[in-house]
Amino acid sequence: GQAIGDAVRIVEGEARDAIERGRNLERHIEAMLHRQRPPEAPPVVATPVIPPRPAKPLREMLLDLALLAPRDALAALDEDPLGVERVTNASEWRCPAERLLSSSEAPSREALRRMRENRDGAFLWFDHLSKAGGTSFCKFARKNVGMKSTPRYYCMPSDGADIPGTDGRVGRWPASQLREYLQRTKHRVVASEWDPFPAQMLESFRDDAVLASIIRDPLDRLVSAHKFWGVLNNPSKNAPDPVKWLRNMDKRARARTMAQAPRDYLQQVARNNFATWKFAFSTDGRFHDCKGDAACGRAALQAAVATLSRFHVLAPTTWQAHAGPLYARLGWSKLEEEHVVNIGTVQDSSSRKALPPADFAALREANVLDEIIWHWARRAFLESLHCAP
Repeated sequence: GQAIGDAVRIVEGEARDAIERGRNLERHIEAMLHRQRPPEAPPVVATPVIPPRPAKPLREMLLDLALLAPRDALAALDEDPLGVERVTNASEWRCPAERLLSSSEAPSREALRRMRENRDGAFLWFDHLSKAGGTSFCKFARKNVGMKSTPRYYCMPSDGADIPGTDGRVGRWPASQLREYLQRTKHRVVASEWDPFPAQMLESFRDDAVLASIIRDPLDRLVSAHKFWGVLNNPSKNAPDPVKWLRNMDKRARARTMAQAPRDYLQQVARNNFATWKFAFSTDGRFHDCKGDAACGRAALQAAVATLSRFHVLAPTTWQAHAGPLYARLGWSKLEEEHVVNIGTVQDSSSRKALPPADFAALREANVLDEIIWHWARRAFLESLHCAP
């Protein structure tokens, strides 16, 4: 019995060993087969197709700069996104594929045709940014239409002036008064300097008024305003510091609207972002002061650009000598540039020279909306000069 028990245990042990060896062999074979098989491809996950985002139009990209911190917006402008800083000869510029101006906001061709054909009721409205070549433009216009076809006082009508023979503030006149004046005087050019651009020029006079203006580097214009109004026309013997004078003038401008101070004609001329205010205010009263409100600033900038897009001539002071072809479309033929001043001699109003670097940088940030318009206006001028409508 003992011998039989021992034999059974031996057989059972050998059987277990055989089973284990079999399992090991199966595992070894499986491993070999796995190494020979190509690895299984990972499951394919469908990736949604996202179309590329189209680049923003130049105009929208420029307007959006108003939403940035002023320093960041100016840094973007310094990259010259519109390609205007590197232009050395405006007459040789070539129209690019991507345009800034839109046909939906083009100037009236009918007004241009009627002005060129000398039709009754057709006239040129010059919206004068103070200290941006208005006196020179008036002389230039008189060479082409004649002295009798312009108001005597710097091309500004004198009807209703506080001082007879001076500026009657045509920018405040209702449409009916302006029409009566044009019919009575037969004037072909009228200028408005102190008031915001009147929206009625784009409505009641859309096909009667050719719109023109001259625009200037915003900081150079402010420095020029200081030299003219703060120094040359200041009864004080001590010339005010330009930075303090400009700061005080900006506060004075924002304290009251022109309707609240109708006879303070200098109220707005040295405010920050003067061009934006001048061409946007008549569309929305809140644009009197957008300081600190980026959304308001963008809306004001958009309104100003929309207005200026309707102008037949918007000439930068730096390229005024190249504007002849635009004036020729009015039927004018005496196209030599004029540069005159009404008091004293021609002044150097370079803001970089006149202001310490820190004050220059701070004033530039305070005028970031006008800096954007200055870039836009130069590109718009080049397109008006060289691109087909």
